[in-house]
Amino acid sequence: MADKRNNQLVRILMILRDLDRQGGADLYELSARHGAGVRTIRRDLQALQEAGLPIAEEETDGPKKKWRVAFSDKLSQISSLLDVSHYLALRLAMDGSAHGKTSSFTALEDLADKIEASLGKKDHARLREIVSSVHSLEKFTYQQTPPDVLWPLIDAISRRKLCKVTYRAVSHGDGEKSFKVLPLKLFAYERAIYLHAYVQKHDAVIVLNLHRLVSLQALDEKGTAPRGYDADALAESAFGVFIGKTTARYRLRFSSTMARRIRERVWHPTQKLSELSDGGVELELTCYASPEIAGWIRSFGSDVEVLAPAALRTEMAALGRALAERYGARA
Repeated sequence: MADKRNNQLVRILMILRDLDRQGGADLYELSARHGAGVRTIRRDLQALQEAGLPIAEEETDGPKKKWRVAFSDKLSQISSLLDVSHYLALRLAMDGSAHGKTSSFTALEDLADKIEASLGKKDHARLREIVSSVHSLEKFTYQQTPPDVLWPLIDAISRRKLCKVTYRAVSHGDGEKSFKVLPLKLFAYERAIYLHAYVQKHDAVIVLNLHRLVSLQALDEKGTAPRGYDADALAESAFGVFIGKTTARYRLRFSSTMARRIRERVWHPTQKLSELSDGGVELELTCYASPEIAGWIRSFGSDVEVLAPAALRTEMAALGRALAERYGARA
């Protein structure tokens, strides 16, 4: 959800920039430029109007109406659009060594300067307090990603450009494979940056780890995201980052020792928790079957029992026998 809100913030600010610099634009221009549907762009503009910004729809000589904005002294009202997560997202996107290297970075830098210039001393001081009060671990994740990969990808996503990538896949024994993709979304997970990418040849959305990206070449060709692509829905279907073709229902019984830790967090959006008579809890969830959830379950050792699916229960039993044989022999 946070990624979705941050993407909306950047899109809205870029729309404001376009309307201010170009004297206005129609919905279809903005839709094509920012990769969002006409209805989404209309909602963005209406939200800006509701926030008090002087944005108006005007008649033109042609059939399409034009939206324009005259900031004047009302530019300071843009601060009403910002909360802690919004401003941090903008500053995080600008942090690193890519200054001036891409049009995407230049646009973000211009937006940030415009926002700060529009604020009074009090609001400017407040934004500095916001930045200093939050320590973002994701900041370091993005900083460790080579700018010659990260920023071209951001540029390609914003312009819907196809890319030719060479990738080292674990499934191919770390062998390199080259193919064409349409980059869709970047996201951080456990100190690494991942990419949702659409492979038109196989009509599939895949996940790429940027640390395994050997080379990237943005092409002049443009692509279209697959019908129904929803980054939030994919995130909720996965336990971590893995996207599969089928989901599995997991039922896990945790001991009373581990029950408090299980109760205090939402481990997955689909989870259901049941209290047991011995003080333990039973956790049920549905997600893509993957090594990620199996590894998470193993981290609880003897404080968890897999009730379903049967295949994972069999796998855990085999692991138990192997560990007993290994450590029993050494004893």
